[in-house]
Amino acid sequence: MRKFLAALMIVTSFVASAHGVSAEVACEDTSAPTTSSDATPAPAVFEATEFPEGGGELTIYAAASLTDAYNEMAEKLEADHPGLTITIETAGSQTLVTQLEEGAQADVLATANTSTMKRAQEGGLISGDPVTFTGNRLVIVTPANNPAGIGSIDDLTGDGVRLVLANPDVPAGNYAARAFCTYGSVDGAPADFVAGINSNIVSEEADVRDVLAKVQLGEADAGVVYASDATASMLSGVELNVIEFPESVPTRAEYPIAAVEGGNTELANAFISYVLSDEGQAILAEYGFE
Repeated sequence: MRKFLAALMIVTSFVASAHGVSAEVACEDTSAPTTSSDATPAPAVFEATEFPEGGGELTIYAAASLTDAYNEMAEKLEADHPGLTITIETAGSQTLVTQLEEGAQADVLATANTSTMKRAQEGGLISGDPVTFTGNRLVIVTPANNPAGIGSIDDLTGDGVRLVLANPDVPAGNYAARAFCTYGSVDGAPADFVAGINSNIVSEEADVRDVLAKVQLGEADAGVVYASDATASMLSGVELNVIEFPESVPTRAEYPIAAVEGGNTELANAFISYVLSDEGQAILAEYGFE
């Protein structure tokens, strides 16, 4: 069985420390990748497709935040469809698209933002139209014992706070930068809020699950992840302290999915149909997706 706790066994070797490698929120660069103009229109109707008799081999490239929900879906589908084998490769959305651009083979692509999917579509990597299948939002997480005493977004700028984010090229990192830049410009935010955030970033990770692992292992005082990541952590028995962003801060993420050009379209569309089904949506809701 694919287990969430496997993430705790991953030792991340890359540390982009503010004292060494440059790591910072650059507000002038955060708006373009996530504006509504990047949104890929979803088709009004997705034609439901059943899995073929005899199964087959299905490879899914999925944003890291989908790891647990998709693994559960895969287990159920393999149990219900003899001969069906599902391989799920997870990473940052931009990494997955880069791999496809470099010739990697997959049948389904699911990303954590519309702009990355649009890049894949414009590059001829997608067959048919993507469809938005779920949503998510950012949250701030700390270890359960909250050693830095973080109770709100303002506390992230405190002296000595070790803050971990996803790399700004990753949807979660870009969303986090946008959220911090927005909050830094509102009335009532601490003076030099973004500068304070930048002084406390000790690591920029390759994907949101690496951020989560740093916090779970106590290697960071706080991190910014998706609500689904926090939910999955708690479902696995690893408690976290979860802090919501202020309502005025944009934290919404939309997830599109599509069949990959050159892949097995029949299997891909059957999986997409399942993701859009009541059962698929219930699994996503179980793991904190919206």
